[in-house]
Amino acid sequence: MLRTIKLVGLLSIISTVAFAQIKPTLNSKPGTNAAQPVKVTPKLNPVPALPAPKPQAAPTMPAMKKINANLEYVFMVDKPSSPKPKEGDQIKVHLLSVVNNRLMFNSRATNKNKPIEFGINKPAFKGDIIEAITLMTPGDSMICMADADAVFSNSKTKKPDFIKKGDKVFYFIKLVSVKTKEEVQKEQQAAFQKQIREQLDKQFKEEAKIAAKEEKELQAYFTKKNINPLKTPLGTYYTINEKGDGAIPKTGDTVVMNYTGKLMDGTKFDSNEDTTFHHVQPFEFPLGANRVIKGWDETIGFLPLNSRATFYIPSRNGYGPQGQAKIPANSILVFDVQLNNIKPKIETPKTEIK
Repeated sequence: MLRTIKLVGLLSIISTVAFAQIKPTLNSKPGTNAAQPVKVTPKLNPVPALPAPKPQAAPTMPAMKKINANLEYVFMVDKPSSPKPKEGDQIKVHLLSVVNNRLMFNSRATNKNKPIEFGINKPAFKGDIIEAITLMTPGDSMICMADADAVFSNSKTKKPDFIKKGDKVFYFIKLVSVKTKEEVQKEQQAAFQKQIREQLDKQFKEEAKIAAKEEKELQAYFTKKNINPLKTPLGTYYTINEKGDGAIPKTGDTVVMNYTGKLMDGTKFDSNEDTTFHHVQPFEFPLGANRVIKGWDETIGFLPLNSRATFYIPSRNGYGPQGQAKIPANSILVFDVQLNNIKPKIETPKTEIK
């Protein structure tokens, strides 16, 4: 098989000829007024003959180098640059493939004249052009010749009927750039962090919008009901309807409560005092352990033992956008509560190691 590609060059020869300037003169005969032209014979300088061009041999491509039985390659441009692609790197290439003088793929046509980009993985089979690409550096151009049977037997694309056993796929590859695995990971991490920041920013803006809306609703509700509530640092409002004279619970203490929960329109959604909800036993939990909604965990810490109070809890301190059973998303919650008992946190004695 012929292993070289002959290139045909066109030679152009430009001949230059020097011409003498011809200047006619005028002469008047005696006794006449009319000027008569005088015929002048121009003197021409001889032009030396140009030597005949020497015949030039058509340039030839270096012989292909074999990587394995199914793949050979030759550099058309081999620039002394770096890096060479390796597994995990991301590359950009212009790629064209031809079989039996038929164009199979042209990245410039399919990608609007821009290089295609893909990651470098381990060669999938003997004859995978990845093996040749890993020999290149940015700026290099290469021709690869791969066994067509090996290529299509490892491809999801069905082999065309015009391709016969022993035919070759020629790949014309130009490596545009290499992005190392470390650079790819750094960019992916930066993109992920940017996405998180954007999501958090969007969430913050949405929460701020909801909070402003709920604050307006609460103030209108308080005005209508003539309520003057207190406000916690996290934004829950409360009124102490009957103030107890006992201790105030601390984080870690177990509190025992009775409660009835309602929506702003008065609809009950839960209670351990109303038999309709089938659980009338007192509700107890450790305070500050995230066993209940934020509005409860914070606000109960302001109630002396035996107090009765009402909590007005914005959705951000309740069930938020998720909602809960009979509680729609982003609902303000109203709880009538009573602190019945406080079980102090049991401190575990420290064991001294001797």
